[in-house]
Formats: sequence, structure tokens, C-alpha cells
Amino acid sequence: MIKFHWFWLCCFLCCNLFDAKAQTDGLAFHSHEVVQDNRTGLSFGEDKPICFHDPLELSFDLSFLPQQTNYFGYIVRLINSQDINIDILYDYDPKFGDKHFRLIIGETYSNISFNIPGMGTSSDWHTLKLRLDPAEQSITLTRDNEVYKEKVKLPAKNCYSIFFGANDFKTFKNADVPPMKIRNIRLAEGERQRFNWPLNERAGNAANEAQGRLTGKVINPIWIAKMHHNWQPLQQLVLKGPASTAFDAKNGILYLVTRDSLFSYNLASNKVNAVAYINGSQDISSTYQSVFHAPSRQIFTFSKDLQRLAALSVDSGKWNKQLSPPDRSSGFGHFNKFLWGDSLLYTFNGYGYFLYKNEVYSANLVHPVGQVDSGTSNITPRYLAAAGADRNGVYLLGGYGNASGKQVLNPKNLYDLDYYDARTNTYRKIYELKQEGEEFVFANSMIIDSAEQSWYALSFPKHRFNSSLQLVKGSLHQPVTTEVGDKIPYLFQDVDSYADLFYCPSLQRFLAVTLYSPGAHASTMARLYSIYSPPFPERSSQPPFKKVDRRWLSAIGILTGLMAIGLLLKGSTPASAPVKKPEETAPPVAEAPRGNSIFLFGEFQVNDAGGENITRLFTPLLRELCLIILVHSIKYERGISAEKLKEMLWFDKTPESARNNLAVNIAKLKGLLDKLRGCELSKETGYWKINIHPPGYVDYLAYQEARQSGRAPDPNQVSKLVSILQRGSFLPGDEHDWLDTFKSESSNDITDYFLAYARQADIKEDAALIIKLADCLYVFDPVNEELLRLKCKALVSLGKHSLAKTTYELFVKEYFKLYAEAYQADFQQVIS
Repeated sequence: MIKFHWFWLCCFLCCNLFDAKAQTDGLAFHSHEVVQDNRTGLSFGEDKPICFHDPLELSFDLSFLPQQTNYFGYIVRLINSQDINIDILYDYDPKFGDKHFRLIIGETYSNISFNIPGMGTSSDWHTLKLRLDPAEQSITLTRDNEVYKEKVKLPAKNCYSIFFGANDFKTFKNADVPPMKIRNIRLAEGERQRFNWPLNERAGNAANEAQGRLTGKVINPIWIAKMHHNWQPLQQLVLKGPASTAFDAKNGILYLVTRDSLFSYNLASNKVNAVAYINGSQDISSTYQSVFHAPSRQIFTFSKDLQRLAALSVDSGKWNKQLSPPDRSSGFGHFNKFLWGDSLLYTFNGYGYFLYKNEVYSANLVHPVGQVDSGTSNITPRYLAAAGADRNGVYLLGGYGNASGKQVLNPKNLYDLDYYDARTNTYRKIYELKQEGEEFVFANSMIIDSAEQSWYALSFPKHRFNSSLQLVKGSLHQPVTTEVGDKIPYLFQDVDSYADLFYCPSLQRFLAVTLYSPGAHASTMARLYSIYSPPFPERSSQPPFKKVDRRWLSAIGILTGLMAIGLLLKGSTPASAPVKKPEETAPPVAEAPRGNSIFLFGEFQVNDAGGENITRLFTPLLRELCLIILVHSIKYERGISAEKLKEMLWFDKTPESARNNLAVNIAKLKGLLDKLRGCELSKETGYWKINIHPPGYVDYLAYQEARQSGRAPDPNQVSKLVSILQRGSFLPGDEHDWLDTFKSESSNDITDYFLAYARQADIKEDAALIIKLADCLYVFDPVNEELLRLKCKALVSLGKHSLAKTTYELFVKEYFKLYAEAYQADFQQVIS
């Protein structure tokens, strides 16, 4: 009993998390920043118009991407069966003043035009509602709480195709798309909602309706949910010589300082601009770093000891002085910096000449530079630490070093969080992180969220060249951390590599930068990545498939609660209470073997011949390589070619390097699979393939064999599939573009198959199995009315009337919570 209560509580907390996450759903649109063919469009009823008998009401939430240069374009177009268009667009026609939003009917402006305060300068969401009433011959447009109404001539036949953004429909083709985001699209007929598209997908070209009734088509999508889970590659630049970074957080501009030019990258527009210095090249060292000084609009580039410090005007492109090459006292790299207020620059930590440093230097940037203060901190000498500032000082996190500062005397990873108070020039240790698993260090900067009293930093293992950066969220007071987002590839070769993290509040986006400048630093490879705030754990939710939305955890919480209620009811029944009817039981299901097995439903898991879980031995790369070969072997039987594997996994490598990487990792994978009997990695006619034969077991293979048997659904077959799905959905913890199709197909197939069985099954004879089936499918669609009817009828047939009523009441509450309207059918109608 206690176990159920704890699990219910966990589900409740997870549900609250996903309610908070609702703001991260939606669809963003490629706009004028790309060519016409690559712009985003969303359509409903393109092939067959959607018809209404009562007034039609279309509502949706709208937001503009801030800091864009051009917002012109069509937000939405409704085209009726008589080829008359009703459009909402953003226009710059000066005769309307600042009322840029227009409603157009056919080829003429209506009298409805309006403005939305803050659009283009903030990321706030606004709700638009468009109501077409043929009986009243009127159009009503509501913007948040502002209502605009106009009498118009509307056709009696109320059938429409609906297009957001770009479209290729008949003579209404359009490529003028504002840089916008939309979510929560709803279509109502009269006062009754008919369709709801939350737009909570993370991949694919389908916008799934909450009840699976009508799927929208998307071209060139940018799913917002994915942008909060996955780092998006932005730019890859090859720069001449070494480089350093500086960030204008207010305007979202990253500066890359090189020897002959200043590169500026605009995060909002994804554009790069390069300007040569007007007074010649600058002697930039790979050990120097830079900061952007907002009051003077200058970039200061400096050495660790601040003896080499020069200022570059961002506006004029002119340096105030020439830097000299670093000497032994100033040639320390990977140090941390901190700009306090508008004037004082501090440096901490660092590494060079086989020494770790803990000296602190400071200089005034406003008054003439020349006086540099220095001192020694009481924290352990280190490098590869993260630094993040608040109003009064700087937090210093982790790193690598030792107390002596000498590299030869057993250095180690450090996990303490310290705070330097610039007001009092004092240090204090806050806590030490509990290190578990692989050792790690940090990229140069951390982001401090004073409101949440938390921090964000990029961690990575320093002992590998092919490393990866992981965004971590932590508390400023307690040693607890959470990994958020997916991993960023990072080539780490000590002083030849550099990584940093920035945040733009107005765009609500994190920006990660990696620099790689090997050898003599003749060139630098710079890679830029972005993730939206708030970033969520990569495994916090499953990607939405058909009939799936973000509220599946709510269903789990509800169903678990029902199980607890059922146990309570059972426990409170007197021993002498008469039994009205024997309870039906589902056909028994054989357990999957523990040894020699690979599981893809639920979390990826591999058990060797002795039944030991060896999943931990699969690195992320080996795991993906295994999944690609295994899934293609089972689904398509022939496997996958070596060329395709190289294209998918090592597209950024030279042909020779990709070939070597494939050979090395195939050998490693073969070694792991050799630990299982009945599981062999082979190459047949040019295709890599994983062959499975007894005693080897793969649940995905068992699922495919069961579904391809050609038999009509029967209890034994359904029970077998239920037993497979009880572990969870298909690879929920793995996110790869190539995997999306396999996930969607398995979700759609099992949903259709189960419902086909439930519709023809005898409720009384198969009650127990139908309940189990409904519980399984509720994970995918928590407010499915058909599942509600099936489960309630099955419970009633078993004499569990109170539990059926509780199931209905919880469904009604969830329905109201999701749609803000009462569920129409009462309990008697559901079970009749």
C-alpha cells in the first residue's frame, strides 16, 4: 500500500512539472531569414475542407520572435469552398498607423485592424480568436480582451481549409511568413469544441489533434518542445589564427575576436558579420580572453595577469593599443574572468607551464589601465572551472588541479562551489558536489539565476578527445544537480580547446561556443549551439506520436491513483461480504527471458548470458550504432550499409576518418554483443546486420513477429503485446532524427491494433484484459473517450461500480483541466 502512495505522489509531482512545461510547446516558423522553399507552413483541411453547421471559431496563441528586421506576412488564411479568403496578416501600410495587424476578406481590407503591444520586442504569448457567424453575417476577432466585430456577407456553406504561414494551395500560394510562434490551436462549432491541436510535437511533419480526429500537415517545422530539449547547431566558422569570445547579453550578440577581424554573430537572426580592424592586425594569443564592456561598447582582450590588456571599439573597429605576445608570467590559459559593475575586471585560476594557478588579478577598465592589483586566494589552484557572477561577486565551480599547484603531484577533479565577495575581498566555500560516475570538469562560464537561486554550467570529461558537453542545472545552496538538454560534441585537447556558455534574457536562449585550435594555432574551428530556456531533461518526456500529448504523465498519475483506490476498497471489504461474480482474468503471459536479451520498449537495456545488465558499457555512440543496426535488421531484415552508417554518425569526418571510426566502433560493439548467446553482428552482402536466434531475445523482434503474423486480434495475441508494452513506449530515452519514424509507426500500430480488438471483444468475457489494455493505451491518450467507455463498461461488468464511477469522475476533471469545458456525456451515457 505504501509503495502505491509514494508512486502516486511522484506522478503528481511529475504532472506539475509538465504543466509548467506547457509554455515550451508550439510551432515556430522559418521566415524571411531563409529562402522561400524552406519557410514553415501548417495546414488543416487542405485536401478536404472542414465543414461547420453552426458558427466557426478558430483560436490560437501567437508570439513573435524578438529582434527581427521584418515581420511582414500571413499569420493565418481561411479559404472557403467558394475560394474566398479570410486572412490575418502583419503589414506595414502607413495609412493604418501603428495598427499592423489586418483582417482581409477576399481582395479588400476589412474595418478590423489592431496592434499588439510588445510584439517583436518580447516573447509574450497573445490569444487570437476569429469567429465566423453565417447566420448573423458577422466576423468577430478577439485579441486577448479586445473585441472587434464587423458585419460581412458570409456564404451559408461554412467549409474552410486553414493555413498558417506558407502554403502552396491553388491560387492562394504564399511564402510571406512572419517570424512567429503559434500553439494551442482550437476549432469550435458554436459553443462546442471540435478540434484541439496543442502543437506539442518534437519531431515529424504532422500536427496531431488531441483526440486523433484530424491531423495537420507541417512543412519545414521548428518544434518548440525540441528546442527546449535539444541543442541546435547554429554556425560553424573557420577563423584565421587563435580566437577569443565576448558576449553582449542584452542584444544577444556574440563576438569572436581574431588577429585581423572582429566577427559578430546575431543570435536572433542567425547572421554572421565580419569587419577588419581599421588599424591593422592584433597580436591575439590562444591564452588571451575577452569581455564585452556594455557602457563603452568596447571589447577588452587581456592576459591572465592583466599586464596585456587592449580595448577594441565595436563601432569603429579600432584598437586602442597593440598587444604583445605572452611571456611566462602572462601565458596562462583556461583562467576565469569576472566583470564587477561597470569598471572592475577580475581574473582567477588558470594553467600553464605545468602549473595550476589560484592568483587573483584585478584592473579598472574605466580609468587609465596601468595599476593591476594581485593576490592569492585560499581556494585550490585549478583550471577548467566555471565562473558566474551576481551583483556582489562571483561563484567558482569545480575544475582540475591540486593544493601544490604542480601538475606532477597527483592532480584531480575538483567539485567545490565557492563564492568570492568583491565587496569584502573574501572567499567562502558553499558546498561540494557529490561526484558519481564519470569524472568531469566545466566550460569557462556559468549562468546564475538569482530569482531561482540556481546555476547552469556545461560539464564534460577531460580525459577524452571526442568528448561532449552536458548542460547541468544546480542549486546555489544545496549540492544537487540535474542534467538538462542533450549533449554537444566537443573536441577537447587541453589548451588547444575552449568552451563557454552565455545567456540572452530577451531571447530566453542559452548559447554554447566551442573553439578548437590545434598545434600552432594557425586556425580555429568555432561551433555555435543554442537551446531555449527553460531547458528540460532529455528524458523528461517522450516525443509525441499520434494521439499523444504532453499530458500522458497525468494519466499515469490518475491510473495509479485508481489502483490505490482499488486496493483500499478491496482492503475495506468485510471478509464475509458476498461475491457477486467471479473476476475475469486475462490470459497468462510468459515472462521475457532475463539473460541474452535486448529491450527497446521502455529504457534501452541489454542483459548478458548470465542475466547481468550491461547497458552501462554502451557509450552514447555505441548505443546509437547498436540501435541503428538492430532496428534496421529487424524492420527491414537486410540491415544497413556501411556507407549509410558513416553518413549518419560521422558526416563531419573525412572519408578516411569516418571509415576508421566505423571500424573501431564496430569492433567494440561486436565485443559487447559477444557477451550474449544468440546475438551476432555480421556483415552480409555489404550490409551490417545483427542476427537474433534462440536463446537470444529482442522485444522489438517479438513485437514485429506478433504483428506480422497476419492473425486477427485475439486475447492471447493482445496479452503478449501488452506484456511487451508494460515496460514503456519504444526507446523513450533515445532521441535521434532517424528514429522518429520507427517510434511513430510502433505507437500508431499498437493503438490501432488494440482498439480494433477492444471494439469486437465481449466486454463481459474479456473484461480484465480490456482494463489492462485501456491502462496501457491511456499512456498515449489520457482523454480518449472510447477508452473511457471501454474501461468503465469492463469495470461495471466485474461489479466494480464505484471504481467505474471514480474512473469517470477523474476523467471528467482531467477533461475540464485540459479543455476548460465540461465533458458532455454523463456516467450513465458512458456505460450504456
